[in-house]
Amino acid sequence: DRPLCGHPALGERPILESHAIGNTGVMNFPLSNHEESQEAPDSPIGRRFPSVAGTALSGEDVRFPDATAGAPSVLLVAYQRTAQDDVSSWLEFLESHDPDLTVYEVPTIPALAYRPWAGWIDNGMRKGVPRALWPRVVTLYGEGGPVRDFLGGSRFVGASVVLLDAGGAVRWFGQGFTPDRGGALLDELHHLKERPPD
Repeated sequence: DRPLCGHPALGERPILESHAIGNTGVMNFPLSNHEESQEAPDSPIGRRFPSVAGTALSGEDVRFPDATAGAPSVLLVAYQRTAQDDVSSWLEFLESHDPDLTVYEVPTIPALAYRPWAGWIDNGMRKGVPRALWPRVVTLYGEGGPVRDFLGGSRFVGASVVLLDAGGAVRWFGQGFTPDRGGALLDELHHLKERPPD
């Protein structure tokens, strides 16, 4: 089977359950040192994704949204292990409808307190993921805070799904997976691909 744009082939367990984050419960740690704001954020639609840096399992530093420049892409942002079902559903759906689409899994740990554990966490991830898939798994340590604030907080237990255009602006955003949401993302992706370059 063809790999999922840098993810395990269909039928394999995706990253969040197969690496140390899932096994040790790191994704269930407190995600910030203070209670997050209760105010609803502005919609991210039409706004440029915040500039944040993470580390791919392959070791490269990756900065979003620069890493996705030039073509539409999808980020699957997960704060907790409970997001795994959503992540799996989105990966399978996107692979079946657009296998050439670039998709990043983005485990996100906004709390600065856990940054010193980054090397240990990444090593645990690598043990459960084939080397060829490492570049598309990018964990945000500490810098996850701006993403949490931009997308609306980390209390949602599913995956937050972001469709970026070639310039890094959000063109579709949703939380959790349903076939209707998948169809809505594909509709917007189709419009992006039809739109002439600026």
